[in-house]
Amino acid sequence: MRRNRSVSERPFGASLATGGSAVAHAAENSRAVEVMARVGLAARGFTYLIIALIAAQVAVGGTTQSADQHGAIEDVASKPFGGVLLIALAVGFAAYTCWRWSVAAVGGHGTGAESEAKEWAHRVGAFVMGLVYAGLCVSTILVLMGRSTSSGTQQQQGATARLLALPFGRALVIVIGAGIVVGGFVVIWRASARKFEKHLAMEKMGPRARKWATGLGIAGNGAGGAVLVLVGIFLIQAAATNNPSDSKGLDQTLRTLAHAPFGPALLLVVAAGLAAYGLYSFVEMRFRRV
Repeated sequence: MRRNRSVSERPFGASLATGGSAVAHAAENSRAVEVMARVGLAARGFTYLIIALIAAQVAVGGTTQSADQHGAIEDVASKPFGGVLLIALAVGFAAYTCWRWSVAAVGGHGTGAESEAKEWAHRVGAFVMGLVYAGLCVSTILVLMGRSTSSGTQQQQGATARLLALPFGRALVIVIGAGIVVGGFVVIWRASARKFEKHLAMEKMGPRARKWATGLGIAGNGAGGAVLVLVGIFLIQAAATNNPSDSKGLDQTLRTLAHAPFGPALLLVVAAGLAAYGLYSFVEMRFRRV
């Protein structure tokens, strides 16, 4: 009788934590979640390889195509069998979205091994990333249906204009921009510190594969962090001038970089970094701990 009473009188918070951990463990070991993750990572890798190619073309003045995810979607649509590829991308983006939202809901690999604050920060980040790829999935479907979509820069400038119109909107945009800058530097630091390796099954790789995985992870994540820093700076500039047109998405950020001193060379370096991120996505597809 006493034993039954001790179980029933367990603190509610402890029971909730135990239940949440059990759900996270079940999700972590779900075959469906693993498939969604790996399909989504493949779509992400393919997209960033196309973005890197477009960015390289921008560096040498050879294209007006948007060097962002929306430009990549339009580029795929213009190719032979583009419709089939767009369907595959839409499925991949949807899978990536579902995977990130499952992480946001119940946690991912290593849940419970970090502090509560870090875990919730990762969940919020996963939810936001899910929103981004849900938008890409919708855009892909619209292009597949023959409907036009606005570029990433147009969407960002529209959102910036709405924020600037709010009371204390300029302060809010500055805070968001500063947060993006800080986030970019954190990504760069995590890349240089090789924090990404804890998400990879390094023990399943041979010596050469480990070397390539580490190199691609540092270069790819580092380049992504650098681009985030620039996007955040331009957002702060838009707030300072109260001009949403100064806010720049990925495409306009890369084009602005191309017009800087030594810009084409710098943009080619960034394009190589984005290509590295695309290839690293395929490394994650194979070796990511889900």
